[in-house]
Amino acid sequence: MGNKGLLGSYTPDKPSPTRYVILVVILVAISLGGGYFAGTRPTGQWRYFSWHPLLMTCGMVGFAGVGAVTKKLGGYTNTKIHAVLGFLSMVANAAGVWIIYNNKELNGYPHLKTTHAKIGLVVVIACFGVGLAGSVFLHPDFGVDKTNQTIRYWHKTASRLALILSWFTATLGLMQLVPKDLMSVAVYAGPLLCLVPFVLV
Repeated sequence: MGNKGLLGSYTPDKPSPTRYVILVVILVAISLGGGYFAGTRPTGQWRYFSWHPLLMTCGMVGFAGVGAVTKKLGGYTNTKIHAVLGFLSMVANAAGVWIIYNNKELNGYPHLKTTHAKIGLVVVIACFGVGLAGSVFLHPDFGVDKTNQTIRYWHKTASRLALILSWFTATLGLMQLVPKDLMSVAVYAGPLLCLVPFVLV
């Protein structure tokens, strides 16, 4: 049996079934609608670049957000679903990174020149690191120290911080696209801000 850890037992607030369904619906709607909305700024038209904000929003808000809420339900099955959603989040993020890299290469744009790009790279690396650590140490089937509450606490804390930073970074990216259109920024970022206490706390 694994070590409980230095911080004792951590028990997140468990959402009611109704709240869980509502949060999942909202997160999926924001990931698809918000990703499409951001991807079509500032022209209102879909283009190759548009896949970047759509995939990143689906990864960081849709898959990761639903994964975070699902983990709060507790139990073996929900933990497995959380792990699958985390993996899908990483796949979407990797695809989004490839799109923006390839888009810059095709258009001759320099890489990692904006605050959005630099923080975004840190966020993606952090999410992959947290996901890998969770799989190695905490997976309910083969985690090498899955009952260690200290590791569980820091996995949860690091994941939440990475997701909060990712939502902030996404907002920075939209502000870069529409620097004078504060209404568009509010439409995208407002719902995310409202979801923080329900999803990431």
